[in-house]
Amino acid sequence: MHKLELNSPVGDWDCLKAAVYNGADSVYLGIKFFNARRLAKNFSIDELKDAVFFAHLHRVKVYLTLNTLVRNEELLPWFKTLEQAYLAGIDAVIIQELFLAPLIKKSFPGLRVHASTQASLMNYHAIGQFPDLDLAVLARELNQSEIKLIREHTTRELEVFVHGHLCISYSGQCLVSSLIGKRSGNRGICASSCRKQYNNQGYLISAKDLMLANSIDKIYNLGINAVKIEGRMKSPEYVATTTKTYRQQIDGAVRNKLRYLSPQQLDNLKMGFNRDFTNGFFENNKSIVGKEMPMNRGIYLGEIYQGVLELEHDLDVLDGVGFWHPWAEGKLRGGIAHRILQDGVEIQHAYKGARVKIPSPYFINSSQVYLTSRNGGKNILQEEPIKLPLKIIAKVNQLLTFESGNIIAESPIVLQVAQKQALTEQQIRSELHKSSRLGIQWDINSVELDSVFLPKRFLHQTLDSLEQQLRSTVVLERTSSFTSLPSVLPGSVEHEPRLLVKVYSLEQLQEANAAGVYGIYYDVFSSDVEIARELCTGAKFFLDTPVIVTDEDIKNIQAIVERVKPDGITIGNWGVLDLQFTGEKHGKYSLNVFNDLSLSALHKKNVLPMISPELNAKQALNMKNKEFIYYAHGQIPVMHFKGSYSQRALTDEKNYTFPLRIVNGNTEMLYSRPIALFEKVKELADHGVRWFLLDLNRDTTTIIKAYQNILHGVKQDISMLKRGTTIGNYVKGVA
Repeated sequence: MHKLELNSPVGDWDCLKAAVYNGADSVYLGIKFFNARRLAKNFSIDELKDAVFFAHLHRVKVYLTLNTLVRNEELLPWFKTLEQAYLAGIDAVIIQELFLAPLIKKSFPGLRVHASTQASLMNYHAIGQFPDLDLAVLARELNQSEIKLIREHTTRELEVFVHGHLCISYSGQCLVSSLIGKRSGNRGICASSCRKQYNNQGYLISAKDLMLANSIDKIYNLGINAVKIEGRMKSPEYVATTTKTYRQQIDGAVRNKLRYLSPQQLDNLKMGFNRDFTNGFFENNKSIVGKEMPMNRGIYLGEIYQGVLELEHDLDVLDGVGFWHPWAEGKLRGGIAHRILQDGVEIQHAYKGARVKIPSPYFINSSQVYLTSRNGGKNILQEEPIKLPLKIIAKVNQLLTFESGNIIAESPIVLQVAQKQALTEQQIRSELHKSSRLGIQWDINSVELDSVFLPKRFLHQTLDSLEQQLRSTVVLERTSSFTSLPSVLPGSVEHEPRLLVKVYSLEQLQEANAAGVYGIYYDVFSSDVEIARELCTGAKFFLDTPVIVTDEDIKNIQAIVERVKPDGITIGNWGVLDLQFTGEKHGKYSLNVFNDLSLSALHKKNVLPMISPELNAKQALNMKNKEFIYYAHGQIPVMHFKGSYSQRALTDEKNYTFPLRIVNGNTEMLYSRPIALFEKVKELADHGVRWFLLDLNRDTTTIIKAYQNILHGVKQDISMLKRGTTIGNYVKGVA
């Protein structure tokens, strides 16, 4: 029997309380920057200190999400932010930038490092490349057999998502919103392009919401260490309901007495938030799409008209309600119906057809109201503070003393005889009640109170001393070892600029080979890969590996590499780093190289990195070592879907068309327009960049020659080649 940890989402203080009081073992939360939910309320550093104190007091761990890509100029602020959080007492940091893990371990003793699902870890070969990780949050696309294989081949702790929002694309591998609107999912501000309509056929890539409550026993039996609920932008009611439900399911699974959810429990989960539920790829579903509607709002209760709501369903006090109004930025807002008024009189139950008012700042005309949970007259946000014994001593010519166990807090000054207004027990109790914000209820069992006087500020300081001493018992004092970022030596390449060309047919390969490029990338799983190897006589031949690979795929790639004997391979997935191969290794855009530290780490693994296409030119040239590949031309994949899609393209409401192609049984969605830098590559080359990728599916010779001419300073007319293209993030980059 092992422990299965329940990790709940926290977007603000109310959600923190909802998670803690409903059975979370740990919570994950973000601060204002560097987290993948930058649009959530999040926490300041001071709020984080209290959050850790509150959680630890209730024996709940706190994990900080710093799970976005980090640019060079942000690295020092990133580490300084982590240092403050470390000193505040967090238990773990969740990161996307995996190459930062060794420095985190060195700088912050005792801090656990968790790999975010944004890191795209989907096989045990990948996990093995990062020995400093304590836990890996697995890709949400994995099924049971794939997870079982990973569990059998790693001792690292593993976590799986079990509930909430699903990305249709593999997390960390979505570039579409960054190219459309300069808002990057890798930077915490995804624009949710997947929730749009396509082909006039509905929401073809809008994923349903995950719900694995009835599969917790299978997850437990796989030996998984933790399960995670999504929802840092959801309400406290959602956090409370989901946490309570999964607490029950985990406890049942551990005792081998798991029961399927009752219809009412399932309805409560649905009302909290859902886009229709799916048990996802975990249970081998072929599709997770719900094309009918991108969201569900619960059960419709009616619309507020002239200050009154006529109910279309029964409503009880303490049921969950949500209000939907365009003024509220299109979001469902609300909470618990603590009071229901009918004709000005409070009632406990309102029947269908009743005209009622629900006191709330969101109860305004034209708002649509939805039932988000039925709570049977129970407050799911009921707080359960920890009761701590307290003895109060307030004697003349002595210090005011608060005693709780071994903790003794004293006032800064000696108490004097009261001349006018004596300190009262009620004043003391009122001050002590302020600790309720931290989930503390002082159980006063003894009061020795003379007629004494004490200024209010000193009473407050005495309580603060009591709280600080209690804090020190649950939040251990730490010392940071962080001093500075490791130095990265400048680097440059002496040779002339080189073109790397990805092709998709033997005909293209022959054209590229004849054009005199440095290297040609060819699909490792192509049926004619051995013929391609023979035809590639002038350029270096690279086997191009997919972004999405399983452990079985890696085994097959190893066999193909040994048979074909290429000059090089490309690495689109961390697991491919584990291949036994001594030739050239080139990284792909999917490794999300965003800073000098990641660039340097790949160089140490003998990989020539490709920098992220989400960096602009200025940020790219800010790299100290210019030995990297720049994605210069091509219709770059902007989403990666599990499985094969029947459509050949997706056209959105603005008539932009995104082609789809199948790669090793999975689907890539390409950007609507090719990236085409043309003259810009000369600017990059003049500043030291020497490697450029051309990802070509047509006009192979023409485009290659155009770039060769540009790099050699030959004037030409390329206006026709530029039509319908974009320079991508070259100028602006992403937020």
